[in-house]
Amino acid sequence: MIRIQDIELRRGRQILLQHASLTVHAGWRVGLTGANGSGKSSLLAALQGELSLDAGEIDQPAEWVVAHLPQEVPGSERSAVDYVLDGDTELRDLQQRLEQVSDGAEQARLFGALEAIDGWTADARARRLLAGLGFAAADADRPMSDFSGGWRMRLGLARTLMTRSDLLLLDEPTNHLDVETILWLEDWLARYPGTVIVIAHDRRFLDSVCTHIAHIERGGIALYAGSYTHAEAKRAEAMAQSEASAAKVAAERAHLEDFVRRFRAKASKARQAQSRLKRLEKLDEVAVIRAARPIHLEIPTPERLPDPLLALDHAEVRSGDRVRLHPTTLRLRPEDRIGVLGPNGAGKSTLLTLLAGELAPTAGERRVEPNLKVGYFAQHQSEQLDLKASPLVHLQRQDPRAEEQRLRNFLGGMGFPGEKADAPVGQCSGGERVRLVLALLIWQAPSLLLLDEPTNHLDLDMREALAEALENYAGGLVVVAHDRELLARVCDRFWKVEGGHLSDFEGDLDDYARELKARERESVAAKDPGTPATTSPSGPALSQKERRQQAAQARAALKPLKKSADRAEQECVRVQERLDALETELTDPALYADEASDRLAQLTREQGDLRSRLETAEAEWMEALEALESAQGETAE
Repeated sequence: MIRIQDIELRRGRQILLQHASLTVHAGWRVGLTGANGSGKSSLLAALQGELSLDAGEIDQPAEWVVAHLPQEVPGSERSAVDYVLDGDTELRDLQQRLEQVSDGAEQARLFGALEAIDGWTADARARRLLAGLGFAAADADRPMSDFSGGWRMRLGLARTLMTRSDLLLLDEPTNHLDVETILWLEDWLARYPGTVIVIAHDRRFLDSVCTHIAHIERGGIALYAGSYTHAEAKRAEAMAQSEASAAKVAAERAHLEDFVRRFRAKASKARQAQSRLKRLEKLDEVAVIRAARPIHLEIPTPERLPDPLLALDHAEVRSGDRVRLHPTTLRLRPEDRIGVLGPNGAGKSTLLTLLAGELAPTAGERRVEPNLKVGYFAQHQSEQLDLKASPLVHLQRQDPRAEEQRLRNFLGGMGFPGEKADAPVGQCSGGERVRLVLALLIWQAPSLLLLDEPTNHLDLDMREALAEALENYAGGLVVVAHDRELLARVCDRFWKVEGGHLSDFEGDLDDYARELKARERESVAAKDPGTPATTSPSGPALSQKERRQQAAQARAALKPLKKSADRAEQECVRVQERLDALETELTDPALYADEASDRLAQLTREQGDLRSRLETAEAEWMEALEALESAQGETAE
């Protein structure tokens, strides 16, 4: 086991950890969480022996082999597969010694040792790791210098996973991965027999992978058994003891209830209203934590919301002979909340760049409303910030006429209070720089937001704040993200990009995960027809055509339930509209004069009747929604 006892870690004058202790037993998979700058990466560096403690001690088995993600992976002429194989130092040591010895008996002993560690299959295992992390078969033999920085970081991850380790230390392993590869990594870690300590800001990844959560806050470490969601609930229980926290829960509840009441009448917001109703059921578990967060994002309402916002007509993007995006026709409307799915390199970023107008189509047309404000977040946009200028100066350059205090108030809500608003950006962390870029976008009150991996480098609190802001955003949204929690919360439609082809994806993220796993089984079966993967537990694998037919039949079966839910929702809207009008009429002082007593009595009776009808209609709507969701769950299974 690992014992962290009464340690202290400092960064300059800043105390990160003080009197902090933690015990990690063998086989645990621990998620290390906490705000940016709380000391998570410093603790991992101390576990690696790369950072000295200011006090206390860390005790871990001397015989354990520790594997960790490299900070950077330099380019070289070494092939990708050789670099990955270098992670197995025992294998490389045996291979080197075999090249040096000529004695037959010693060679036989070394061959036996190689057999014992399954050395003869090492090359195949390394190639499978590369394939799982999204590399094509031919990529394994390409030199590392051929790959971009993000792909070289994947090589670093593959090398780390190749290491024959007892302890695996992973600092943001999902940052350069797409949804497909994150799902693969979750499966790989579930089978890993050693101990894992991982820093990640992806709620679903932590829920899937971790058996325990170690949360760093105010210099200490609190350990929770179970998933991140369970740990957050436990933290909420502790915080909810105070009267102030309880008041903030009530305020958050009122906000959610107000959203449901205001937007349930709009068909375009129906899914979001339903998600709020579900969140209300869990509010007491998590709202106190959200209320205590220092960051509260709010995206201003756009001045104009033309319909459509933007259109592509047979738009195509080419680079020489290579088609990056095949001819695409689409319309973006103010109510659109679209998530873009697909592996890295499929064309997702090309699509967003085209929508943003940063890239002109080589054929076809991009049409946009004149003077439309488009907020475009590119993956590497934070690298273009002026490192010598402060967050306040950046915002003043964008809006010179704005009052300084308004800008300071806004930056405070974005996590740049007081002196932080005046500090040079060069002193900011990667997460803080991403936060500043988002602040610059949000301040513009765009009518259309195009976000390409906005959550990279953001901690869990900031991701939560961003998700809430996007849920309340009134404009159109297209987002590429590997954060499935964000996609699930803010998107009600999905596009899929594969090989530069754009199509609608009929389903949700769980459907997408099932599709990916089915493809993987088919791929394995194609390579080895004798593998058990050719059949599922319930019988033979279905063809793609049969799966489409089954999906169509399932959707048809759901239609009556959906109509019933829609009818119930419309009844709620009609009753609520009449009740709102009546209650407005009841505010008229003239009604309370003696001569209007009959009219007042009539309106009061009608008010009571309408309230009763609304309660009944809402109950019927909720029952219809539950029936629909239950049927959808059975269909998914």
